[in-house]
Amino acid sequence: MTMKAVSLSAMVLLITVSGCSDSADTNGDGSVSRQERAEEMRRDGYLAMQPGRWRMNFAFTEIDVPRLGDEEKASIKAQLAKGASGLSCLSEADAAKPGPDFFGGEGAEDCSYTHFDIAGNRVDMALSCGMGDLGKAKMKLDGTLGDADFNFDTDLEVQVPMAGKIKLKGSMTGTHEGECRGDE
Repeated sequence: MTMKAVSLSAMVLLITVSGCSDSADTNGDGSVSRQERAEEMRRDGYLAMQPGRWRMNFAFTEIDVPRLGDEEKASIKAQLAKGASGLSCLSEADAAKPGPDFFGGEGAEDCSYTHFDIAGNRVDMALSCGMGDLGKAKMKLDGTLGDADFNFDTDLEVQVPMAGKIKLKGSMTGTHEGECRGDE
């Protein structure tokens, strides 16, 4: 049996027997450390993502902003989707254990995992990110993650100083596009 077949068989077995959700936050401090995330990935049979150039796209379908009309809401959804979508270069080292900044999107900084659960190719994670002068963002991602693509349902809550709390629902997709080019 080839190594690829063994890995595929192990992944199918993990997906079949999984169904219980566990938490990678083993010390209960509300943040998932690099060590806790690595242990969760090792325990649950994570297949590493391909290093290189990744294109990420956000699309928002719902928005909750008090006191704004439909036209303004549509404009905010479009601006946030455009601002968060973009290109990223995933290094060889990070491909095995992607940091939260990789999933945070463009403009996100100082991201940390607040929840991280993986079983085979199913991922359930939550991030908290700074957005510079724009405020803070909390994001929940739930979906599938493969070595060359991912697809998550997304819940995003942005705390903006001038507008208050903005809640959005949508999706985030990512596709591996080959080697990094330096313009990511």
